[in-house]
Amino acid sequence: MFRAEANFEGVRCGGMGMEDHPEKKEPGQDMDVDELIAQRERLDKLFKDQFTKAITVMFTDLKGSTSIAETQGDFAVRSLIKQHNEILFPVVKKCGGTLVKSMGDGTMSYFPNPQEAVRAAVEIQKGMDAFNLERKIPTPILMRIGIHTGEGIVEKNDIFGDVVNVASRIEGQANPGEIYLSEEAYNALSDKAETYCGFVKEATLKGKRAPVKLYKAFWNPSEVDRAIAASTVKAPEAPAGRKLPLPVKIVLSLAVTLLVAFAVVRWMGSSSSGDERRTVEHSVAVPDAPK
Repeated sequence: MFRAEANFEGVRCGGMGMEDHPEKKEPGQDMDVDELIAQRERLDKLFKDQFTKAITVMFTDLKGSTSIAETQGDFAVRSLIKQHNEILFPVVKKCGGTLVKSMGDGTMSYFPNPQEAVRAAVEIQKGMDAFNLERKIPTPILMRIGIHTGEGIVEKNDIFGDVVNVASRIEGQANPGEIYLSEEAYNALSDKAETYCGFVKEATLKGKRAPVKLYKAFWNPSEVDRAIAASTVKAPEAPAGRKLPLPVKIVLSLAVTLLVAFAVVRWMGSSSSGDERRTVEHSVAVPDAPK
């Protein structure tokens, strides 16, 4: 019994206890807070430099496919989407854009700048117009397009960010056959004379507190003429019954008083006997010498 206790004591004392084991440390545990903050800032900068870019996002949506599905069936819709893709895909690539995804009868693309995006949108609309004329279908297939410029996260096969959401909302504001741009995209156009654009309205978009200004890019020459004519409008008149400010009233009152006084003096001078007087545009008669 004594020997067993002695052996146990020897094992306990001669072996390694729990307190003798080295603690397992997590990666970065030796770093202080300042080092962690500096590392975080480096990673943020690396992420921004690598993935965040100024881009122009374009959304398209084809209208009329539902009606075709009801009247002609799903195969006709699938054939229509194929022809739609044959028009849109090459244009996006030719204008320097990247097609991110095709969502049924809608697409999402991005471009290095809005000039290429508007150029692509105009060519796509013209292509769809030619398609409708060639097919001679009773109900034309129309497309609406929304474009917005801003910073976004660009990955290999996708894009993210507020710029994507806003572009999608703008596309929803456009009518079939129209191209809408955000104010940011319009202001960033390098050549505004290439495609006529005009302000159309302010709209409150989902997820945005303040209303945004929307511009329309006109691709149809006849619409351009009508838009230019409509832009020449009279300045709005003051509301009926609106009172003028007091300083304006005083100035107008003095002006009327001076005009009346000038007219009275002019009339008295022209009707006085003796000297014959004429206007400044004529010679002035010299009075008769006294006899």
